[in-house]
Amino acid sequence: MKITKRNKILVFFGLLVIIFVLAVLLYRPVIFQEGNPWPEIKGIVQLKFGDSDIVKLSGSDNKFMTESKNGTMIHDFMKAKGYEFTEQMGSGYFFKDKNENTALATHRYYSRFYSIWSLTFINGK
Repeated sequence: MKITKRNKILVFFGLLVIIFVLAVLLYRPVIFQEGNPWPEIKGIVQLKFGDSDIVKLSGSDNKFMTESKNGTMIHDFMKAKGYEFTEQMGSGYFFKDKNENTALATHRYYSRFYSIWSLTFINGK
């Protein structure tokens, strides 16, 4: 039996599909921890290939993604919005603006390399 170039290509792509399916099955808890993984995947691509250090996750008004190694990025981001850092309690960072409005930024790791920040604005903001 002669193996043609077409058969080699089919075997190659078949192996790629099998490897992809196995990876999804093995890493399913990580990939789907936030439900639909597409906003997080889009955020990772924007962080890697864009010039921004923080990106807003699509489909959410108050979720942002940063690289985990850049823990102070939220301070710069909130300062640009007019808020000054006041204190930290665990994974929560408190900020106040000049009108005494408060913002809470909570942090959680999406993976070893990326963090998700949830912002909550208190006192009318």
